[in-house]
Amino acid sequence: MTARPQILFLLAIIAIFAGCNKSYDEKIGGVEIPIPREMKKSDGARVEVALLGFGGGQSSFRGQLEPEKVIEFYEKEMPLRGWQPNAGVISKGGMLTYAKDNRTVIIMVGGNNDAAAMTVTVGGTGR
Repeated sequence: MTARPQILFLLAIIAIFAGCNKSYDEKIGGVEIPIPREMKKSDGARVEVALLGFGGGQSSFRGQLEPEKVIEFYEKEMPLRGWQPNAGVISKGGMLTYAKDNRTVIIMVGGNNDAAAMTVTVGGTGR
């Protein structure tokens, strides 16, 4: 018996799971934030701030994804990463806020049916 069929099977499984990765992490204000794979960082739209114990940052993203799908992504993904939901306003996009370890993340989503624009703001102490 050759190892070739087992190797091909293993490579197929790896390819399937690699394709399931629906997000990537982006460091904003010193915090790793999940970003939906379809969203790409907007050119020149990044701010980092560090003032006497306060640190934060902001980045903007655009992508071919319905705003409602972006909201659904964060409602699922952030709690899985230990972020506690604080407040939210949702209507064809919206604003979500999360807190963890003296940090706050505000996610604002807008756009139309097939294109979303998103701004992620991170702030807090303990940087």
